[in-house]
This record gives sequence, structure tokens and C-alpha cells, in this order.
Amino acid sequence: MIRNNQLRRSSTRLQRQGTLLFQQTWDAGEIFLVESREASRTFVQDMGAAGSRLAVSTSQSADAFGKALHKEVLDWQRLVLQTRDAYLTALKERFNRAERQALSTREALKPEAVETTVLQTARGLLEKAQSRVDERLEQSVKAAKPAASKPAKKPRAAKPRPGKAAAKKADAPLHNYDQLTAKDVVNRVQRLSGPQATAVLDYERARKKRATVIRAAKQRLSVAS
Repeated sequence: MIRNNQLRRSSTRLQRQGTLLFQQTWDAGEIFLVESREASRTFVQDMGAAGSRLAVSTSQSADAFGKALHKEVLDWQRLVLQTRDAYLTALKERFNRAERQALSTREALKPEAVETTVLQTARGLLEKAQSRVDERLEQSVKAAKPAASKPAKKPRAAKPRPGKAAAKKADAPLHNYDQLTAKDVVNRVQRLSGPQATAVLDYERARKKRATVIRAAKQRLSVAS
């Protein structure tokens, strides 16, 4: 009897323990399911928000890259256009310079231009040579005169009146003509007009009679005529 009571009490305890275990296991399963659903919902929401942020960031980055690329393309386009314009301008300037040089060379190589240049150069060389020869002749003539011999004294002429002296100075074709050397007069004669060259020729013939000056005045008159 006592043993049966013990078995019943033991069976009752086991039944209670099993019921408690089942209830605890059931509650734990429900909690797990609820928490799993909440975690899944949160995970889906987090993933959606992260995907949206990723899409927005990617779109902004793509727009910024597109703008930067468009700006670079415009800069390169402007650079190419500026380089092309500068090259065309330089090429055109070089062509115009070459054309001007060709025209100048063509004009300089014409027979009449070449002949004129040669004649002018030859005339200048001859005039210089003749001037040097005449100067050397004058120096030789002066050196050949005896140093001791003195020219006879000329009778003193009456001093000219101031009016006549002024008139005599006014007759000189060039300023300070009597103080100029033959070389100075020859150099100036080349720039005189026809009447001025005639005045120099007449004045020189009447006074110093220097051959180089007379020849230069005659040449100037032949060119002026």
C-alpha cells in the first residue's frame, strides 16, 4: 500500500515535470518565433534602407563623374581649338613673310635693278678712289715744293669794305665753303640739287679749282639733268 502511494506520487511529480517542461518549451518556441519574425523584419528594413542609401550615393557619384567628365571634354575642346587657331595664325604669318621675301627677291633680281645696283656701287667706288688719288696728288705736290722757298709777298690790297665782304661771303654756295676740304665738298655735292651743284662748280672754278670738286659737281649735274 505504501509502495503504491509512492508510485502514484512519483508519477504525479513526473507528470507535472513533463507538463512544465512542455509548457516552457512551448513558450520558448513562441518567443523564438516572435523574435525571429522581428529580427527578419528589422533585417529586411535595414537592408532596404542600406540599398536605398547605396542607390542614392551611386547616383550622386555617377552625376558628379558625368559633370567632371563633361567639363574635361569642354576644356580639351577649347584647348584643341586654341591650338589650332594659333597654329593657323603662325602658318599664315609665315606664308605671308615668305611671299614678301619672294617678291622682294624677285624685284631685286630684275635685270634693270641689278644693273642699277652694280652701277651705283661702281660709281661710289670710283668716286672714292678718285678722291683718294686727288688727295694724294695734292699732298705730293705740296711735299715737292722746296721748304725754304717762300712765296713772294703780294702787295697789300686795300681792305674791302664791310658791305663788299658780306656780299663775297653770301656768294659761297655752302656754309663755310672756304674752310671745307675737297672730300667734304664732294660728299655734300652728292646731295645737292642741280642749281646748287652749278653754283658749287662756278664757285670752285673761280677760286680753288680743285679737280675732285669740279668732277663731282659735273657728275651731279649729269645725274640731275
